[in-house]
Amino acid sequence: MKSRLHRIEIHNFKAFRKFTLNLEGRHLLVYGPNGSGKSSLYWALYTFMQSARKATADVAKYFVPANPQNLLNIHEQGEASPAPGEIALTMRDIATRVYTSYKINQTAHGTRRQPVIEKGDLASDFITYRFFFGFSDFSYSEKFNIWPLFEKEILPFCVSIGGTVPLQIWNRIKSGNPNPYSYSGDAGTSAYTSFKSATARFASILPGIVDSISKEAQKFYDQYFAKGDPAKVILKLAVTIKPKATGHNRNNFKFTKPVIEFGIQIGGNTISKPQAFLNEAKLTQLALSVRFAASLVNLHESDLKLLVLDDLLVSLDLSNRMKVVEILLSETFGNYQKIILTHDLGFFREFQRVIGGDMDNWCIRTLEGDASAGIRVKENKSSIEKARDYINGHDLEEAALQLRKAAEETAKRYRRFAMKETPCPGEFHSLTEDLRAARNHILSQMPMTLYNQVIAGTPEEHRDKLVCISDDDLDVDTTLDIVMRGKLKTQRKRLRQFLSDSAWLQAKSIEALDAVIHMKDRVLNPAAHWGDAPLYQAELDKALKLVSRLEKVLK
Repeated sequence: MKSRLHRIEIHNFKAFRKFTLNLEGRHLLVYGPNGSGKSSLYWALYTFMQSARKATADVAKYFVPANPQNLLNIHEQGEASPAPGEIALTMRDIATRVYTSYKINQTAHGTRRQPVIEKGDLASDFITYRFFFGFSDFSYSEKFNIWPLFEKEILPFCVSIGGTVPLQIWNRIKSGNPNPYSYSGDAGTSAYTSFKSATARFASILPGIVDSISKEAQKFYDQYFAKGDPAKVILKLAVTIKPKATGHNRNNFKFTKPVIEFGIQIGGNTISKPQAFLNEAKLTQLALSVRFAASLVNLHESDLKLLVLDDLLVSLDLSNRMKVVEILLSETFGNYQKIILTHDLGFFREFQRVIGGDMDNWCIRTLEGDASAGIRVKENKSSIEKARDYINGHDLEEAALQLRKAAEETAKRYRRFAMKETPCPGEFHSLTEDLRAARNHILSQMPMTLYNQVIAGTPEEHRDKLVCISDDDLDVDTTLDIVMRGKLKTQRKRLRQFLSDSAWLQAKSIEALDAVIHMKDRVLNPAAHWGDAPLYQAELDKALKLVSRLEKVLK
C-alpha cells in the first residue's frame, strides 16, 4: 500500500452539513451513538470509492436536489441558500509525500479514470452489520439462499477473471431483459444472443468464485472460531442453481437468477437449516468467516486499500468481539488502512485498550450532534496523551493520575490477552499485582540463567555482539564434517534469532516493568502526593517516558 487516506471533507450529504476529519494517514476508530452520522460516514466513503467506476450522471444524481435519488441533507436543503453537496478525500503518497485531493459533487466527477481510486475501490472492502443480519434473517422453512447478500456485499469486490469483472457481467444481465429497447429483426435477435452469451459466461465463472470463498471460509473458521466446538463444524457455500437464459423472443424468453446455498455439517451430521439449529452468535461467526474469506480470496493490488467496518459485531458477545479485533489487528489484514465505526461504547473502549502501544498509528474520535444541528468530531485522547497535556500545563497531580491509569490499562490488557487471565466478578487486582504477574509471566518464557548471567549484564547497545554474525570460522574448521558444520550453522542461526528477537524483547519488557514498579509508589500513588513531598516536573517527565515505554514493550 503506497497511498494513505489523510483527510475527509463532507458537505451536505446524508447526516452531514459540514464535516471535516483529519486522519493523517492513520487507522480510524470512531464511536458514535445512533443518529450521530456514523453510518453516513460509511456511506460517504463507499459512495466516493464506487464513483470511480460509475458514469458521471450516476454520480451527479446523489447531489442534485431535484433528483429523487439524491442523498443531500434535508436540513441543509431547508436553508435559503443550501451549501452544495460534496465529498472530497485527500490522499498522501507514502514515498513521494505528495498530497492529492479528489472530489465528487453535482458537476465534478474527480474520481473518474483515476487509477488510485479505481484500483482502490476494487481493493478496498466495506462491511456493514446488514450482511450479518441478512445472513441469519431466514425463517425456519426457508432455503438458506444467500445470493441476494452475495450480490450486494461480495460481488462488487470480486477480482476480474481472465480480464472480465464479474460485477460488470452481472450488471449486464441482472434486469432479466435482453431487449430493453424492443429492437426487431436482426438487431433483436442479436440482443437475445448477446444476453444469453453473457449469462452463460457469468454462469461459468460464478461457481469457481463461490467455491474459492467456501474453502477459504472453512480455513478461516478453523483458525479463529473452531476452538471449543464440541464437534467438527464443516461449512459449505455452493451454487445450486446457475443463472440461465432461454428463448429468443419476448414470448418464450425466461431468465433464472442464481441460487447460492449455505449449509453446515456438525460431527458428520448435515444441518439443512442452520438458522433453525444455531444461535445468533454462532451464525455470526460463520458469517464472519464467509465475509472475511471473500476479502482474502478477492485480493487486489492497489496503492490504496481501505477496510471499512460499520457495527459488524453487534450479534457477538464481548469475548467474541475481541477475538475479531485481534483478527483485524493481525497481519491477515495488515495491508489495509482500517476504519472501524461503532455505536457500542463498551466495544469502543475495549478496542482502544487492545490498540495500546500502537496508539500513534490510530486516530480515535467520537461523533457528537445530529443531522439538524450539525455533527462534530471530538478527539479521544489516550491516558498517555492526557498526561502529556497535564504536564505541559503544570498540573502534575492530574498527570500522575493519568499515568497511573495508563499503567493499569496496559498491565490489565497484558494479563487478559497475553496471559489469558480475566478476573472473576468482584475480584480486583492492584496495579502492583498486575505488574508483578506480567513480570513473572515473561520470566517464565525465558531461561533465568540466560537472563541473569548474559542478557541483564550486557548493555543493550552491545548485545548484538554476543553471537558471531558470520559463520566463516566454521567453514575453515577442518575438524568438522559437512553434516556437523551444517548443524552448527543452523543452531547459530536459531541462537542469533533468539537473542536478537525474543530474548531482547523479553529483557526490555522486564526492565520496563521493574522501572515502573520502582517508581510507582512515589509517582503513581495518588495518596502520596499530598503534604510535605510534592511531585516535581522531572519526576513526571521520567514517569511519562517509562509508562510510554511500558505500553510499547507489552503491546
